[in-house]
Amino acid sequence: MSVTIKEALGRASSLLAGSTLTPYLDARVLLGRLLQRNSAYLYAHNEETIPPREAEAFFFQIHRRRQGEPVAYITGEKEFMGLTFRVTPAVLIPRPETEVLVEAALQAVRKKAFSPGSLEVLDIGTGSGAIALTLAYYLAPARVTALDASAGALEVARENARRLGLLSRVRFLQADLFPPLPPSRPFQLIISNPPYIPSGDLDRLPLSVRAYEPREALDGGRDGLDYYRRLLPPPPGLLAPGGTLALEVGAGQAAEVLSLCPYPGRTVRDYAGMDRVLLFTAPGSAEAPAR
Repeated sequence: MSVTIKEALGRASSLLAGSTLTPYLDARVLLGRLLQRNSAYLYAHNEETIPPREAEAFFFQIHRRRQGEPVAYITGEKEFMGLTFRVTPAVLIPRPETEVLVEAALQAVRKKAFSPGSLEVLDIGTGSGAIALTLAYYLAPARVTALDASAGALEVARENARRLGLLSRVRFLQADLFPPLPPSRPFQLIISNPPYIPSGDLDRLPLSVRAYEPREALDGGRDGLDYYRRLLPPPPGLLAPGGTLALEVGAGQAAEVLSLCPYPGRTVRDYAGMDRVLLFTAPGSAEAPAR
């Protein structure tokens, strides 16, 4: 098969029309990843011929995308807050709205008096490790505990920690919701993006989500709030006085989730103007900086 970059993208876009809202973008991402070239290169060299083996591999990937498989699972990678994470069907694909959660948590922690060297962070339901590892990366030298019930998810998260050079500051625990043993020191930040899709809505999600992403990372129970009822309030001694609890919520859930926790809380809106993140502050004062 002899085909130029321009011809390949045009043909792929036509094949994907009707099966994705972004056919040209999906095709460009897949081809760029396969050829290890960025979008600028593809545009500037669109008359360049793609080697037959790569062309065949590209159109096989287009077939997979046409069947509904997410681009991130096809490439095996997803960017999140400037970092690249390995993703597999064992983990949820990181979303842009979750960047709002991490950015809000970073701002909240940086406003406190915690010394960076003493900062302990807990990520509940870590999945690919995108939240935990991004926090570890941007809050050096904080120590992060990443917890998940899925052994497969933890394997992916550990691999991402290794790739990012963060294994020494992130520990991984397999547990359902909270650490199996009380921590030696309370956490100054607890963060979670729990499953919050109502069970009855799962079959109405886009094919790329309902047929490929792990159901257990999506299903929040009858009304989507099962995990929040178990999370809130955190067990005594888990969150430090003055510490922050940061949660992502779904559309229309913020008010009810706020009512589940006795701590003072506030909302943060996402890029679409929806209340997407809740920030709770534990009673007491944050510790003074180490001298």
